[in-house]
Amino acid sequence: MKLTHSLVLAAALISFPLPAFSENQETFNVAEFTFKYSDPWVRQQPSSGMRAAEFTYDHEDENLEDIDIVFFVFGGTAGGVKANMDRWIGQFEGTPEYKIEEKEMNGTEVSFLTASGTFMESMGGGPFSGGEKKAMPDYMMLAAFIQGTQQAVILKLTGPSESVEALKKDFMSLATSPFTE
Repeated sequence: MKLTHSLVLAAALISFPLPAFSENQETFNVAEFTFKYSDPWVRQQPSSGMRAAEFTYDHEDENLEDIDIVFFVFGGTAGGVKANMDRWIGQFEGTPEYKIEEKEMNGTEVSFLTASGTFMESMGGGPFSGGEKKAMPDYMMLAAFIQGTQQAVILKLTGPSESVEALKKDFMSLATSPFTE
């Protein structure tokens, strides 16, 4: 697997301010963190008991696929950042392109993953089932691992690269919202 520790994302965040939230901003809590969101994120009922929160990114451009983001909470370190990042990268066929960025935000360790390639989607039973998988070429994953004082919060989304690329800034705004005013 090709690992690229990159400051490109950090430089992009410094160069381009994160989008401001609209006036109809709402908040929700996951573990000890308060996240802020607004349109085009649409809150959904979590589709499983393992999910702490779930949203759909409603693209204005009808040529782009709407993308679901899922929030998970796990006790302790949830197996650690490296083990989770390795597992997520392993959900792609072969050697995907990926970048990992680690940041400290207001005293909290936050790790970000961007991966792209052919995603192997689980066809029932979830990623741990070992069941049949469907190849999804030209897919991208964005994930954030936020290590809280007693729990880890994970944000993760996957979809067609063009659709995910179009929401990257809004993903970063959502993922970093507990650490901004």
